[in-house]
Amino acid sequence: MSSEPLIRFGHDYGGSSINLQFSEHEDERVVLNKRVTNGYKMPPSLKAKLICELLGTLIFVFFGAGCAAKSPDLLTAATAHGLVTIWLVYVLGPVSGGHFNAGATIAFAINGKMKKREIIGYLLAQGVGAVIAGYMLLLLYGNNNSTTKRLGTPALNHGASGYDVTVLQAFFIEFFCTIFLSFIIFFTTSYNSHKEAAVAIGLTVFSSFLVGADRDGAALNPWRWLGPAVASQTFSYYSWIYVAGPIGGFIVGHVFFRLYKLIWNI
Repeated sequence: MSSEPLIRFGHDYGGSSINLQFSEHEDERVVLNKRVTNGYKMPPSLKAKLICELLGTLIFVFFGAGCAAKSPDLLTAATAHGLVTIWLVYVLGPVSGGHFNAGATIAFAINGKMKKREIIGYLLAQGVGAVIAGYMLLLLYGNNNSTTKRLGTPALNHGASGYDVTVLQAFFIEFFCTIFLSFIIFFTTSYNSHKEAAVAIGLTVFSSFLVGADRDGAALNPWRWLGPAVASQTFSYYSWIYVAGPIGGFIVGHVFFRLYKLIWNI
């Protein structure tokens, strides 16, 4: 029996081409060749998404915590967090969605946008990236916690201002700032291009960091706390706020976005 393809199909769409070939054999009735260019792109594979989430979380934690560890200036640290967020969402967002945050992944999962294996894979990839970033900072700065602020690990009364912040107050800082961030993420990714979303999300991270950094370190992301915390062995009785606050905030922010759509019928 001939192994030549039974059907060939090809068409050119003004520079964008699609070519398909099907085999006549029962066990080869699959697409043998598919080429898509210039706007006709195949969706990214799960492997590509997980690599982007790992790299994105690693980069965010490395630059964010790294700047917070060495810079005495709040504005400089806030700018670093905001700019790296813009870059990551702009570059990696089209592939993986640009979560880089356990809270974001859980909120999108509740929204029904992700499959079970994607949820697990995203969380594992993000966690690995955060821990790698933490140990990269340890390699770069050493383990002198007095000069590197525990490798930039968020902590109560973080900074020179010396605010007397309680654990409950710190939790609500994480919670409320992340509600705002979550709403902006869902809104901009639903109604704008990823380029516009990148700027809006980055500016939100920047402004949220300015609000909370001097009070509790403004993690807004469980991985932003966990990466440097593991590497510097910095754990405290209030560490839970950096997990519960952002995750709870993202979930509530998603609920607010759904209500917004319902009220305005959009």
